[in-house]
Amino acid sequence: MRINHIFLRHFMTEDIQEPGLPKTESSHTYDFYKQYLNYSCPVNPGWTQDIEFEVNVTPTISYNEPEIIPIMKKDHLNVVWVPMHYPTWKWFNEFYPDAYRDLDILADPNSEYPTAVVFDYNNETLLPGNFTNNEDQIPILRDKDFSQFYCSTLAWNRDNVVDEIGFRDIISCYHGLGGLVFFNAIKEDPLLKTKDIFTEVGGKYPIRYYCPNNVFRPNRAMGIVKMYHKGMLEDSEWNMNKFSQWYEMDQFISNTPFRSHVEEYFKLFGITPRTMSYPWNKEFNQDRINQDKGDYSMSNKSKYDVFSRSLMQNVYIYIAQNLVTESPTEKPINPLKPVHVGDWDEKILKGFMYGLPTFVNGRQGTCKIMEELGFDMLTDYNVHDYDSEPDDIVRIDKMLDCAINFPAPNEDIVQRIQNNKNLVTSKEFWWNGQSQLIKKLLDNHSV
Repeated sequence: MRINHIFLRHFMTEDIQEPGLPKTESSHTYDFYKQYLNYSCPVNPGWTQDIEFEVNVTPTISYNEPEIIPIMKKDHLNVVWVPMHYPTWKWFNEFYPDAYRDLDILADPNSEYPTAVVFDYNNETLLPGNFTNNEDQIPILRDKDFSQFYCSTLAWNRDNVVDEIGFRDIISCYHGLGGLVFFNAIKEDPLLKTKDIFTEVGGKYPIRYYCPNNVFRPNRAMGIVKMYHKGMLEDSEWNMNKFSQWYEMDQFISNTPFRSHVEEYFKLFGITPRTMSYPWNKEFNQDRINQDKGDYSMSNKSKYDVFSRSLMQNVYIYIAQNLVTESPTEKPINPLKPVHVGDWDEKILKGFMYGLPTFVNGRQGTCKIMEELGFDMLTDYNVHDYDSEPDDIVRIDKMLDCAINFPAPNEDIVQRIQNNKNLVTSKEFWWNGQSQLIKKLLDNHSV
């Protein structure tokens, strides 16, 4: 059984850019499959996936069947990836109004080209509300039936959540993070592909905590404020690069969580970007700061997906601040039961990539997700079970207390951190990130 992944041309070819069509993050999935094909596994070089696949791009910016027939195959399952990105669909609405119709035709189960249409939300966990049907919806999406389409999302183990869009199935995947960060990181720093880690038995590290933050968010402000009150910042390397998300969106949301912590952050540290210490401030994503100044050229060429190796040699504990910390707000199927949407992202994986003890400012159950994926969160060394704490503010207090009390690196800690590094660099781990999706598609579509 073989898979033929098909992507819309615009996002994959810089030389063919349709005027006005916005760039999206849908290239992450494309980048994963393309780079996965060329990735040689340093952990188990002989391992190979059980399903072959190839990657193709539509000849034009269209899903019209006659136009894409040249890249479709009768003896493969054709998986057509669709960006789940509202600005793109607004462009479709004006310049390509037949997009939904063309996708509906492709999804016909009686077609001689077996096809599954998948809406790509592999870079996010919370499904966008702007795709739901309502009287203000744009015509191309209004009163449409999505029950023949699938959705692939980073959200892990969605439970008791109403699907207000109406997909045939919503499937958890994490392979988009491979295209988003992992393969880009090993391009920027090829040594990340080796088995080397930065934690050594008996190692002495002048900086105990490392807490990078590219985009200011309320929960991250809370984390930094709490680190300040616990006296941790005096022994930390941290930054806060980009504030436009707060000024242009978050501050206007009436129920934005942790608002009091945001106000305290501004009183303590001001409203301008805080960089790493010299020389690391010149090496880590200065372009994010420039974006707040209106410069989107990325001309600084500072590294975005990797950390300075000289900095990593001087830090011990990595504190990952997720984008989302507060409890889910999605509508429950059964209002008497809790909603669960597993939220995690690439920032946690970076701790494993560098081989550091990793603590997470994230939703309840985030560490459990990591353990389900095979990572060791070293929880038996923690003074609290912070991951199961339901209170969002108490949870980060407990997490930081665990980091404060975490012991010096011994043989057991180092070996378990090494196992995490081996897992995150293994080809099998990244294949498994989409294997659940592929299995469901193959089960539902005969070739």
